[in-house]
Amino acid sequence: MQALLKCLVAGAAMSVLASYSVLAQDKAGETSLPTSPFASTTPGQAPTASASPDTPTGLELGLLDWSPIPTRCAFVDPDKTVKPSTETAFEPFVFLTMTQSGSGTTVGPERGYVMANGLVRELEKGKTAPNKDGQVVTVWRSAGEPRINVNIVLADARQENGTTRYSGSMTLFWGDKKESVAITGSCEN
Repeated sequence: MQALLKCLVAGAAMSVLASYSVLAQDKAGETSLPTSPFASTTPGQAPTASASPDTPTGLELGLLDWSPIPTRCAFVDPDKTVKPSTETAFEPFVFLTMTQSGSGTTVGPERGYVMANGLVRELEKGKTAPNKDGQVVTVWRSAGEPRINVNIVLADARQENGTTRYSGSMTLFWGDKKESVAITGSCEN
């Protein structure tokens, strides 16, 4: 019995040492990742995974026609021919982020906003990593139920009149429903 126990302990120790060696190699050979224009996730902002029993019967992306609004990043759907409101002269957005409170004076964690099925949903920033094509993907998750996920893929960044303009795609997941649109926009520093 003791011989079996010693064998098990030795096997577990070798497994731990082998995994440490692999981790050390991964860190040493690590390449720099593309950067995201979104603010870094702060402690307490990391989303928690939870399943939702509420599955929508359909999924429709809406437009956020908020103005003026202190956005940090704002994206529009270039395929929609919506003109800015005559009252506000601002474009309706499909996705935007804010780091300020309602008073506009306190900087807090970056939050994303999207309209899905007629409801404005607040999103918490998840992880940012490159996809297999090397494009920056940032995952956003709703803070409440029913849970939705939004993946922002930024494929291109270019300078225009001193502003960095991004283009890519946004995919919204809600239950087993999925909606994707092309996006273009910019982020303030």
